[in-house]
Amino acid sequence: MPLLHATARWIFLAALVYAPWAYGGTTSASIQIINWLLLAAFILWIIELVVSGRSPARPRLLVFLTCALIGVGGWMALNAKSIYDSDFYTFVPLRNFAPHLTGSVDYAISAAWMMRGALLLFAILFVVDLSQSNRWLLRLWYTIGLVAGSIAFLGLLQKATGAQMIFWQTAPVWGATTFFATYYYHANAGAFLNLVWPLTAGLAIRAFAARGRPVVGAMWISVFVLTVAAVLANTSRMAQFIALLLLIAICLKFGPALLRKLSRVGKGAVFAGAIAILLTLIAVAQAAHLDQPLNRWQTLTQNVPKDARWMAARVAIGALPNVGLFGFGPGTFRVVFPSYNGVSINQVPGTWRFLHEDYLQTALEWGWVGSTLWALLFFGGIAVGIRNYKNYAARDWTPRRRLLQPFVFIALVGVALHALVDFPLQIASIQLYVATYLGLCWGSSFWKE
Repeated sequence: MPLLHATARWIFLAALVYAPWAYGGTTSASIQIINWLLLAAFILWIIELVVSGRSPARPRLLVFLTCALIGVGGWMALNAKSIYDSDFYTFVPLRNFAPHLTGSVDYAISAAWMMRGALLLFAILFVVDLSQSNRWLLRLWYTIGLVAGSIAFLGLLQKATGAQMIFWQTAPVWGATTFFATYYYHANAGAFLNLVWPLTAGLAIRAFAARGRPVVGAMWISVFVLTVAAVLANTSRMAQFIALLLLIAICLKFGPALLRKLSRVGKGAVFAGAIAILLTLIAVAQAAHLDQPLNRWQTLTQNVPKDARWMAARVAIGALPNVGLFGFGPGTFRVVFPSYNGVSINQVPGTWRFLHEDYLQTALEWGWVGSTLWALLFFGGIAVGIRNYKNYAARDWTPRRRLLQPFVFIALVGVALHALVDFPLQIASIQLYVATYLGLCWGSSFWKE
């Protein structure tokens, strides 16, 4: 069924385009639409598999981890012990069918989170199958590159025009200083850009290596320059620091080969190209007011020690002895944290929807068993991808796969570092892109030319 086959994949690519543009998937409406798009793609994919009798590529460990995570999270939601009443700040007990066994502290939140979580897990399996097609792999790569360029361009345009809020919204009375592009929080925008700009670097390198396509090469080099400039214009210091680390890693990996390639090109052309890129960066820097992120770096030693996220982390650490094997339930951090914060000697002011430390929040919500399963899925996927790259890339993979995969590793390591001091892995658009990259890592086990 070629029509079903193609339709499911185009819908998935549409979800990749929609998620970052719909406020990064940080509103309830955008999350619902992302869920519907993923569900439609998954249903069509299953129908296509059944009708055609085709068996998709499926790593056994990935299938086990998917089933285990859905099982653990689903059980916590179904056997929930209570539901949180936000008006009276209390947990209302529920009648569950196994009261002596563990269950979530909030049925509604855990059930909603597991719907999204299950679809993200299925997205990994979907990308594993999609990545077996050389043509669709390139379409996926192009989609990510175009989305990266469009988000970066919007953010730079906002900086250049001095926008007080996302263009199509009105700034709130108290002002809005942390937005960038379509993201309300600049660190989330920075984490997303660090996920996608390495792949634009890969497209620029691929276009540079190809001969006879100057227009395509110029386009992808422009997109790469835009995305890097957007990270610099973003005022998230952690995003900028990680971007520097990623750039160093890319230079170490691809720098020698690019230098050899440049040595075979006329010196005049190389010099002209370097001057053009430099002038572009200078123009973008002036238009995007790069003095703002530079000023934030100057206040680093004064602001960082006073940052409330460190006190919040200490409160969360104090709750760890009570998480047990399965935690308080998927997504329940925002209703559990106030109880521990209220009695802590490190009490932190304000309302905390997410902890600025993804790994600690995962431990609270999923316990030791669930956290271990997520770690195996995430870091195990990176390890599998690196192992396959080392063992099979040179001999069995097509050139585009050999080029793409290192950028995927680098981007995933970047978001893993960012998760130490922020909450990128709690944002729907970033979750979707991470799931896509993990699908490429796990799917590389089946990449044979």
